[in-house]
Amino acid sequence: MATSYLASVHAAPAGVHAEVVDGDQRMWLDVAPSETVEVLDYRGAPYLRFSPSGVYVNQRSEMYYLNQTPSLKPPGSLSPSAAPHWQKLTEGHEYNWHDGRIAALTTTALAPNEHYVGMWSISVLVDGRLAAISGGLWHAQNPSLVWLWLIAVLLACLVAAWRVDRATLDAHVARVLAVILLVAIAVGGAARQLYGRPGVPVAEVALVGILAVFAAVGIAMTLLARSGYLLQMVTAFVAFWIGLELLPTLLHGYALTAVPALGARITAVVCLGGCGGLMLLALRAALGRPEGVSGER
Repeated sequence: MATSYLASVHAAPAGVHAEVVDGDQRMWLDVAPSETVEVLDYRGAPYLRFSPSGVYVNQRSEMYYLNQTPSLKPPGSLSPSAAPHWQKLTEGHEYNWHDGRIAALTTTALAPNEHYVGMWSISVLVDGRLAAISGGLWHAQNPSLVWLWLIAVLLACLVAAWRVDRATLDAHVARVLAVILLVAIAVGGAARQLYGRPGVPVAEVALVGILAVFAAVGIAMTLLARSGYLLQMVTAFVAFWIGLELLPTLLHGYALTAVPALGARITAVVCLGGCGGLMLLALRAALGRPEGVSGER
């Protein structure tokens, strides 16, 4: 995942841990069990209530309707002064939601080479006292189109090697490319799945472990010359999947990954540019050569 805008929290009331996730899209709060905190919506009506018994949403808040999937038009009779109708969301003390007060700043016009967009603020009530969660928003230019050209160049080079049609060259290129892609799969899987939003689910940690084992076994088999076209095909498919997952990092300024942006972009280029070449080599090995044709010239 990647974004052109990145928000961060500068200040929050005591007992409230706040983070912006997905760049500028969602606000996450973790409130101390002893505190009662109400998040106010765009019109000042209560939207969320964090209390010792859990987190509740006010079904008479405008944001309740706007944050539905798909979003609903709030009733015209809805009033900010209407008595709240609370519905329990969770017995825990953390929750995240889309908050347009952060993303609204993305419409701000910026001067060339200017990155800071402005301040945002979300009003809350802490034990009945008015307070605010506030922070800033930054913008980054989209990466150069050179990154996309690198994918095409890498694929073109591999196609050129494939067209030479020499068995020894095919085998050598396939082994080297398979090892490179397997490393990229392990790195790319960790980069994508271990990025916290703000935490990392156990399922995603397990997926990273599976990808790491797959990469390690594949590299060992390749180096020992025990891998065949089937493993190469699977490697190409997995690399293509990882490349698609990381493709947004080539299109937006901020890479929301567990590794630095440069590493994520290099991994995306390697996966997307290399998977096609490895698939061509694996298909040739799977289909075999016509009888009496060695492929050597």
